Amino acid sequence: MRFPDDLSDAFDSDGTDDPQLEAELDDEFPLGDGTAAVDALVVCPYCGESVEIALDPGSGAAQYYVEDCQVCCRPWRVTVSYDDEGQASVWLAALDD
Repeated sequence: MRFPDDLSDAFDSDGTDDPQLEAELDDEFPLGDGTAAVDALVVCPYCGESVEIALDPGSGAAQYYVEDCQVCCRPWRVTVSYDDEGQASVWLAALDD
């Protein structure tokens, strides 16, 4: 497979030429100022160790998922909430609670 030498336009568009759809996407996914938190320091509810976890601001303002502790491998219930300025609040609970 051969790629073009000039990729300057490759990421300039989301692939749509519909202005109404572009406006709807901008409303649903505002760009903001690019300062959303991408990591957090948390304390494992099982072993008590401090662990830095990666956050994904692109997954929405409210997130719920399961992640294992990097130290003791026990599963956490993780809740992440982003405010309008991109600051994240992170809560952990033991999965078996």
